[in-house]
Amino acid sequence: MLNIQEIKKLLKQNNIAILKKFGQNFLVSQSVLNKIIETANINPQDTILEIGPGLGVLTFELAKKASKVIAIEKDRKMAEILQKNLVKNNISNVEVINEDALVPPHSSAWGRGVGRNPYKVVANLPYNIATAVIMKFLESENPPQQIVVMVQKEVAQRIIATPPHMNKLAIFCQLYSTPKIIDYVPPTAFYPKPKVDSAILQLTPNGVRHMSDTCLTPLINTGFSHPRKTLLNNLYEGRPNTASKEKIGQWLLQNNINPNQRAETLSLEQWQILAKQYPQAS
Repeated sequence: MLNIQEIKKLLKQNNIAILKKFGQNFLVSQSVLNKIIETANINPQDTILEIGPGLGVLTFELAKKASKVIAIEKDRKMAEILQKNLVKNNISNVEVINEDALVPPHSSAWGRGVGRNPYKVVANLPYNIATAVIMKFLESENPPQQIVVMVQKEVAQRIIATPPHMNKLAIFCQLYSTPKIIDYVPPTAFYPKPKVDSAILQLTPNGVRHMSDTCLTPLINTGFSHPRKTLLNNLYEGRPNTASKEKIGQWLLQNNINPNQRAETLSLEQWQILAKQYPQAS
């Protein structure tokens, strides 16, 4: 499965085309594969949710370590060939599900498969859905114990960003989890080669449901609504009621925040403090 010629042969035999819309890039590096497995720290009792398994390079390794692997593959032909290879190799602890990983858990086969039980997400994510997948699982009512995924390098760097380079994705990910870049991966580790570098990203959820009891989401969305504008102007233009710009400025100053700062300069703790007072303070 790590051999490019074998991958080409398998795809041709099964009349399968690599689909860009599904972000299909197959891992062909043994060292990178080993790093992902090592980072996931899988034990024999674990249930693993894999998204975008493709031909099963990662799937087969996960199956050796875990009690159960639920492999979600949106491409019907790819799901069929993966199922055939699993049967051929007498692997019985992998369930292949042909559906979209972004389908809500309550209406999906993978959601029923996991239920409320503990699980981990380990995947070489299709880059076009990577951010959506990460946020979906971090915000889930039953978040995974750990997320270890391959993502675009730029996305990983955005997620671990700190002031003065914060962004909405970093804030939400860092509220829900502790993110860490494990290693960077060059395009040569894949077939076909992507045009960007990649990164192995580990996120350890903290089990805290921040969004359910605060105004953090509307506050952050308003604060970042116009990146080039000051925090004061964004909050004034997106104010929830008729508060004056002067009042909003005073509120920020009371919390030791310069009204002329931009949203990306605020720390996670500052956003949390402001959220406790918003929109009442406005």
